[in-house]
Amino acid sequence: MLTLYSQNQSSLISALLYKNPKTIVSASQLKFGSATVNMALIFDSVLLDIAALLSFCAVGLYFYFKHIYSYWDRRNVKSIKPVIPFGNIKDAILLKTTFAENFVDIYNSTDEPVIGVYAINQPGLMIRDIHLVRSIMIKDFQYFHDRGVNVNEDIDPLSGHLFSLPGEKWKNLRSKLTPTFTSGRIKAMFQTFLDCGKSLEAHLTKNSDANTEVEMRNLMACYATNIIASVAFGLETDTIIEPEATFRIMGRKFFDPTLKNLFRFTCTFILPRFGKMLNVKSVDNDYEAFIFKMVKDTMDYREKNNIIRKDFMQLLLQLKHTGKVDYEDSWNFEKSKNGDVKNISFEELAAQAHVFFLAGFETTSTTMSFCFYELAKNPDIQAKVQTEIDEVTKKYDGKITYESVNEMKYLESCIDETLRMYGPVPVLNRECTREYKLPGTNITVEKGTRIFIPSHAIQNDPKHFPDPDTFKPERFSTDEWNSAGGLKYMPFGDGPRACIGLRMGKLQAKIGIVLILSKFNIHLGERLQKMKKFKYELKSFTPAIEGGMHVKVTRRTH
Repeated sequence: MLTLYSQNQSSLISALLYKNPKTIVSASQLKFGSATVNMALIFDSVLLDIAALLSFCAVGLYFYFKHIYSYWDRRNVKSIKPVIPFGNIKDAILLKTTFAENFVDIYNSTDEPVIGVYAINQPGLMIRDIHLVRSIMIKDFQYFHDRGVNVNEDIDPLSGHLFSLPGEKWKNLRSKLTPTFTSGRIKAMFQTFLDCGKSLEAHLTKNSDANTEVEMRNLMACYATNIIASVAFGLETDTIIEPEATFRIMGRKFFDPTLKNLFRFTCTFILPRFGKMLNVKSVDNDYEAFIFKMVKDTMDYREKNNIIRKDFMQLLLQLKHTGKVDYEDSWNFEKSKNGDVKNISFEELAAQAHVFFLAGFETTSTTMSFCFYELAKNPDIQAKVQTEIDEVTKKYDGKITYESVNEMKYLESCIDETLRMYGPVPVLNRECTREYKLPGTNITVEKGTRIFIPSHAIQNDPKHFPDPDTFKPERFSTDEWNSAGGLKYMPFGDGPRACIGLRMGKLQAKIGIVLILSKFNIHLGERLQKMKKFKYELKSFTPAIEGGMHVKVTRRTH
């Protein structure tokens, strides 16, 4: 606002605006009698001033990025030439490729053990050497215990989950949750996994009889959602029959490849400081409200009616009331009499249910769908898996049991090979929490440096896994693949921050595959048969085939 102090100010303005409509006031000056007020600051024109200001800002930004992008040069670390203002992730940001493929290109650009990279305005270090990977994730974990992702529990309480929390918060919560995923606990949930497969068989029977194709990725997501809804929230839902059920809608909402979700993903994993500065939330408000309501309603009902159910929510109730989860086979939740035990808050409980829900259906469904894709491409391997399923279940009176599924070693090798080729998390994040000298190099990593471990690129490097594009479950039939001493297979991460639910996730995938292959044969759909090589869906956070994973199913004749 421009304030003009004059003895007859109001009369002048009145005359200007009302009494003399022909008066012309330029964009750069106001004229009152003999007095002219020039609004330009540098030149005679406001437009020139704006152009000068924009030019100054552009030059400033240019030199700012030039300084940022010389970070690794100043430390004598080989780096890939960045592009202002994207750094080395231009193609992924502009949706020309996936983040996984973007990092594979960087990985393949050099033979150096490490390479400096830039994620927009943040320097990071990509670790290519598998021995250094082992040092960072296991041997020298104390220097890299944080993931370096955006967590803001004040405005985004669901971000405070085990996957993302840093330092002591993560350590304390990990120790509390570890007993949740013991073999005994998972075995107790086995029947729930099995029961959720009933509608899966009915759906495939219907499609088989009608000779119609099935979009396997979505079907597996529905099946996995049914399981997670049951074991995480104690709620029976069937998203195969009702694809628009609330649980499925909310799961899709989080992972839908929208620009909004892509922005969230970038601010959480790639540019966490930027996300923190802008107070970017990891979820929409309605999703947050959904999780809070599900957790509160379930807990209130069980507490009020003293309900005991062998599922994840029951263990969260133990955590709520006693501050810990029992290692024993107890599922009760009597309140602790030990006043020194710090109980977990409702928001913290909800955050764990949130990440369990998302990780439990998306990663498992991705793994199952790509396993079916490879088995359909390789009918001889599919037949071998089916023979194993038939022989093992016959030993258990034709029943699918916890013990029988764990006995199917070749099936597990197929899942391991699928995870090698199509791991749901293609890049593992770490952050250096104190100065660290990389073993065998002259490189000292500063505190706060982002670390990128390109797991997908390493697992598909022919140096580590010969003929990596070929599906070979036999790689994992022995431990020979792990004889090099470094860390080259890490679909669930590794070390103290490895995925806490990896055994449960693999069991869930095995059950789904057994339920289907025991009754059906899987064939590539017409479109996939014609494709020599598929393209990845560019906007998807986890690996997905562009256009969908359509297959045909036929009933087995035993």
